[in-house]
Amino acid sequence: MTHPRRLTGLDAARARFGDQADRIAEFFSESDPLADAAVLALRDLPRGRALFASALERGIDGALQDARVSADDYRSLVNLFRQLEHVPFWVDHARCARGGEVFLRCGLFGGIALGFGSLARAYCSSGGNKPLAMTGALIDTAPTRISNTGRFVHAVSQRDGLRVCGAGYQQTVQVRLMHARVRLDLLGRGQWQGEQWGVPINQADMALTALLFSHGFAGFVRKLGVRVTDEEEADLVHLWRYAGYLMGVREELLCATVGEAEKLAALVDIMDSGPDEDSRRLLEPLLRREPKEVPLRSPRVTQAARRVFEAACRDMIGEDFADHVGLPWGPSDFAFRYVLRPTISLLNRVHRGVPGAATRARRAGERYWAAVSGDAQSRPPAARQPQRQSDYATVADKPSAG
Repeated sequence: MTHPRRLTGLDAARARFGDQADRIAEFFSESDPLADAAVLALRDLPRGRALFASALERGIDGALQDARVSADDYRSLVNLFRQLEHVPFWVDHARCARGGEVFLRCGLFGGIALGFGSLARAYCSSGGNKPLAMTGALIDTAPTRISNTGRFVHAVSQRDGLRVCGAGYQQTVQVRLMHARVRLDLLGRGQWQGEQWGVPINQADMALTALLFSHGFAGFVRKLGVRVTDEEEADLVHLWRYAGYLMGVREELLCATVGEAEKLAALVDIMDSGPDEDSRRLLEPLLRREPKEVPLRSPRVTQAARRVFEAACRDMIGEDFADHVGLPWGPSDFAFRYVLRPTISLLNRVHRGVPGAATRARRAGERYWAAVSGDAQSRPPAARQPQRQSDYATVADKPSAG
């Protein structure tokens, strides 16, 4: 099988991981057939969108009953929801809740890790970033898109959010359908270079998104000085294993343990080509947006905050990637590594030893995410249907993740 040319490190991956490298490489050319078929069907079904919205809230059987239509007439949509509403045996909602708690209690530091770690690292794939770069969504409207991503991850992290018809479930399914719309749109333009990049928002890239929001996120907040235990990271990986399932990732690519997540991340890192000019274009508006994390908005404070965020981003994505995308090196890097991070780590250890600290941290995290997501459009992403080309991709659409 011919693999996409973006896999420039495939030989190195073979040397380290054997034939697993070729098996993963095949997934760069595989899409999400159930979601693709549903999107194509929705274009032609007169009541399809209404039925889809109803199925998100009530389940597919209830939606069909209310609409008084036959399942055979909406077969592609029914097939999608049969897969979505089947809860795999391995799903443990108690573990999902604990994984969500990890994200929520990180609050401000979680927001920094998500934006300047998970998302920034996602942009550093010259093939995976092409759906975002070609739609221009993040470049044109970065603040709103970033807010929507925070809202999406926040919903996924709520207790019981991923239960069928829950808020996180609904938003995850909506993101999946959005991915399919983007995929079909890009393939229909005639500009997509499949031999170079593989399939848009392919299985491998989607699996990496789940890793960046779980295993990657845990590593990034640790770099900020926040303590995350091995058990907490394992619960976070479990949460995004199920979220990945709902997003259409093949089950064999859904990591069950932190060890599996480390291995898959390392394998993809070795084989996939690094950042390019589109990485720089996507990262620039993320770094230059108005920093909501800083309460004081004076020009001097804003500029200082941006420099600290650049230093944090550089530390989280690594020196090689940071140099490639042009992140500057300067005094802020020393201040972050040798003053700010040790201080955060010390305060974090002291705070965790105080009775009731976890509850207070979660409440503070909830307030933070409500504030960060406040400028997003009033309707949640799960209730919206994209109307413009620039609406087709949110940050969460990163194929990778997203």
